[in-house]
Amino acid sequence: MKNNRLFQIVYLLLEKGAMTAPQLARALEVSTRTIYRDIEALSMAGIPVYATQGKNGGVALMPNYAFDKALFSDEEQNQILYAIQSLRAVDQPVDALLNKLGGLFQKQNANWIEVDFSRWGLARTDSERFEQLKTALIGRRALEIVYCSSSGETNRRMILPIKLIFKDKGWYLHAFCRMAEDFRLFKVNRIVELTLLDEQFDRLPDEPPPIEIEYPNPVQFAPLVLRFSPSAAFRVYDEFDRTTIAKESDGSLIVRAQLPKDGWGVSYLLSFGTDVEILEPETLRESIADYAKAIWEHHKK
Repeated sequence: MKNNRLFQIVYLLLEKGAMTAPQLARALEVSTRTIYRDIEALSMAGIPVYATQGKNGGVALMPNYAFDKALFSDEEQNQILYAIQSLRAVDQPVDALLNKLGGLFQKQNANWIEVDFSRWGLARTDSERFEQLKTALIGRRALEIVYCSSSGETNRRMILPIKLIFKDKGWYLHAFCRMAEDFRLFKVNRIVELTLLDEQFDRLPDEPPPIEIEYPNPVQFAPLVLRFSPSAAFRVYDEFDRTTIAKESDGSLIVRAQLPKDGWGVSYLLSFGTDVEILEPETLRESIADYAKAIWEHHKK
């Protein structure tokens, strides 16, 4: 408690420049005598704080003292504040810490960015899920999950969690899976059920391998030319490189891009409905038409 109060005194003096002992006492809800003892403790610790008597007296730090700016460059200070901001994404209370470091770094606006990885409309669900995962990771506790793989198969697994990873617009949990007897990367959104177990573990069966998703076959891409209607412009600018987009006089957008030669590419283009027209290649136009016809026949039944 005392160490936290000493830190607060330094923070207040950096922010205000100088304060009287009674002002510090009121701000920290302690006696004036306690403040003088704290000032003495700070001075003994090497912090250049001093008190002066008289009408214009008060408590202040030596001029130009600001958390030894030589320790961190301006860019490094911004990176620290950004990293702390990102903790909000996993539901960590950081406002007090941001205010303190903002004062120490003499930043006027420490809240210049907000990071939120939760899905739209599912913030509460995602926060609860991350709270469970945080408890498991910090406490090194085993988890029982029901997981849906990319093949659509759902099964129950016992895992030992290692770390959370954010990669390519999604959260992944790196863990040792007892069912597979190997390390696995689980996409958090595909965890259907999550149960925190009482079992704790100190060591993993082996050293975790580097984090990287390996595909059995390299993905092949096909060049194509697409025309999008003006009503799809928001998605086009969201999802394609700006240099590949050309705007026509009627407001439509011509996009020259590459998409995977697999079912994902077809499904992706179908998601635009009638807002997209495939200009090239002709074979892809035919594939999309056949796929759309199959969908129509399926729902007609």
